[in-house]
Amino acid sequence: MKHCQPLTNNHPLPSQSSPTKWLIILFLSLTQLLAAQQNPNRSGTTAATPSPINNASISPKIDDLHEDSSIICLTCNELQESPKLKKALQKLHNVRVNNLNYITQEYPNQPANQSANPSKRGNLPPVRTAPQKPIAGTAAASTNPTDTLFTIIHIGDSHIQGDYFSGEIRMQLQSYFGNAGRGILFPYALAKSFGPRGVSVKPIGLWTGYKTLTGSLTEPLGVSGYGASTRTATSSIQLSLTEKFKEENALGSFSIPEMQKINIWHSADNNSFTTQLNPEFQWTGSQFYPSGWGVSSYQATAPQTGFTLTLSATAPTQNHYNFYGFEIVPMQQRGVVYHHCGVVGAQFTHLINKAPYTVEQIAHIKPDLLIFSFGTNEAYNGKLDSQVYTPAVMKFLSDIAAASPTTAIILTTAPDTRSRNRIPPQQINVNNQLRKIAKVQKATLYDLNEAMGGWGSLHVWYYNKLTLTDKLHFNAAGYALQGQLFTLSLLQAYNKANPKDTINIQSLRSTVHGSMRALVRNFSAVAMGDSMALDSSTINRKVDSTGLTAMAIHNATDSAKNQVVTPNNRVTPTVRNTTTSNNNHSPKMQRGEVTHTVKSGENLYRIAQRYHVTHEAIAKRNNLTNPRSLRPGQRLVIPAH
Repeated sequence: MKHCQPLTNNHPLPSQSSPTKWLIILFLSLTQLLAAQQNPNRSGTTAATPSPINNASISPKIDDLHEDSSIICLTCNELQESPKLKKALQKLHNVRVNNLNYITQEYPNQPANQSANPSKRGNLPPVRTAPQKPIAGTAAASTNPTDTLFTIIHIGDSHIQGDYFSGEIRMQLQSYFGNAGRGILFPYALAKSFGPRGVSVKPIGLWTGYKTLTGSLTEPLGVSGYGASTRTATSSIQLSLTEKFKEENALGSFSIPEMQKINIWHSADNNSFTTQLNPEFQWTGSQFYPSGWGVSSYQATAPQTGFTLTLSATAPTQNHYNFYGFEIVPMQQRGVVYHHCGVVGAQFTHLINKAPYTVEQIAHIKPDLLIFSFGTNEAYNGKLDSQVYTPAVMKFLSDIAAASPTTAIILTTAPDTRSRNRIPPQQINVNNQLRKIAKVQKATLYDLNEAMGGWGSLHVWYYNKLTLTDKLHFNAAGYALQGQLFTLSLLQAYNKANPKDTINIQSLRSTVHGSMRALVRNFSAVAMGDSMALDSSTINRKVDSTGLTAMAIHNATDSAKNQVVTPNNRVTPTVRNTTTSNNNHSPKMQRGEVTHTVKSGENLYRIAQRYHVTHEAIAKRNNLTNPRSLRPGQRLVIPAH
């Protein structure tokens, strides 16, 4: 494994021809040895003393479990990629080269695009105009899609369903490589769950929603983990996009509430009703699989804000229909298409045991990169049996490798959490199992837990207002920082895989490093014990490299100015003044003002409409530097109308 590099190198060493070379090497070796002795529990992640010298004799001590595996080492921001990931990142480079004119036009605010020179890239190759996959009964795509398209599927639990973590990664990557869409989406309200933002759905007739956690599940599921079924041909679904579907930030626009080309994922066995859409959409083809599911493609002559799905019985044996989701396909699909498929409360084995279409659907999509983010719910499963869990996941990944042999796989470890102030009894175990699986399967491990700071780091994130009050989920700012950490790590690996044509990631690197230094000054975890009582009592005694305790850092932070939105819309925790009231308490009331307690699902715009004031006025009155990071239970002062 290649040695992890430090965050910065402000003191370069003399050239290798210097006579002091060997003294420096000896000094560095002793320094590393002392560091390892002082922090013996953080195997495989010790940052090296800055040194440009490449000497094979200087190497860190590596946990045997991690040896020869592919590990994203975010504490030192270097990734040791797997062979498949390296090839995928080389393809991603081709996608950027082929799409550079389009990328620089669509995302000129991305610093990496400002320094790019599209004139040297030549003309863009032809863009394909067929649906996302060649559909049976229609002409095949006009060009090879690998020239211009890079496909990612991100599957996981509630951290992924909410699409804050995955959404940040998606928008970051699309600003560098082009926006090819958000992939398959499921209107979770059909299964009495939340999201996607800006997707409104109205079921007509009797529909039953279900997911991989549904007890006594009889309907087969696939990659989305959700479905809705009906037994009557008169049932229908009206789906529309609202303004909340729009995604814009300082980097540019990523989603707009309209569609012109769409794919419908549905059941397709002999007894399934036939899919129909409203007249504005014309059918362009379908691809059905013998196992019982299929994808039907439609296109309208002009952009639409929604569609109505109706059913028809074309044979007397047809008696049911299952809806698995829809895709909005850009008219010119270039860049990164990012599918996010999360299920609240899910564990890896729920996907394996309850979604039999998953492997076949992954093969249909043919992703270049497949990310699995499970482990949080396993961490609280006291009955987790590693001897059953680990072989099941390994077999599942082997099946995927056989069905989609060029797909690179990344496993993420479970983040540090304390749901309802409970210690996750299996967190260390499940993360160790994920590391073992990554090694055996030759997959890449993204150690999100270590990136956060390791065991107990949840407290630092909580004190810096980056989590929800349940201490299980993160707020928009916390997920954004996690997404930036992942993106930075992946882009550093991209530059390593493409050394002759790297991209400028200095802006993202500076933002991530600044944010993490504000949380944990030396990018290493603060040990906080094995119980909430011990955690709370010992945090004040743990001293970081600057001599500040974690609690002192917290007490020096002003939550009213806790988050700064950088020019690239990235969030950076900042030092606060303890004399200023924080956002957990209402500021001093004035005549005509009232207070409002934020409820789950509310946002500033909706609250403003209720009180007939502007959301800007509420944000200003309550010193909200990031209006999107409202928390249930937070009290706001509503200015007088």
